[in-house]
Amino acid sequence: MIWFDASLYEPADDRTLQRAIAAMLGVAEESVSVVHGIDEIETAPVTCVVGNPTADTYSQLITLYLPEPLPNLDIVEGASRLAIALDRSLLLTNDATANPYSFVQISNSGQRSVVLVDPGELDEKNRYVVREQGAWLEISST
Repeated sequence: MIWFDASLYEPADDRTLQRAIAAMLGVAEESVSVVHGIDEIETAPVTCVVGNPTADTYSQLITLYLPEPLPNLDIVEGASRLAIALDRSLLLTNDATANPYSFVQISNSGQRSVVLVDPGELDEKNRYVVREQGAWLEISST
């Protein structure tokens, strides 16, 4: 099942992703498979499907697949740990709103804020261009 999608501020190579995802989840690196298409998914406990980045920021899309949800780690907390492990910010869809241009931006230090991306850039060019910074999110992980 898909756990979450994230767009990375700067691209990360496969080995860096594997290490960071393993650190985020507290699992062995060998249990994390990094692939470049859903047709490459096999039976690894954790799979990261990586999209092809462009020169634009937030252009590398990653999708994390887990066999079942993690009871002790929610998506935002997991993404925060991943941003710290990768030392780069990332964008997540903002599930707290129906606005398709609202995202949660997580900094490389794990700080979370709500941002809006440029609708024209996203719709016409498939680019995430942050236009408006919102309030910092206070999200507790329990």
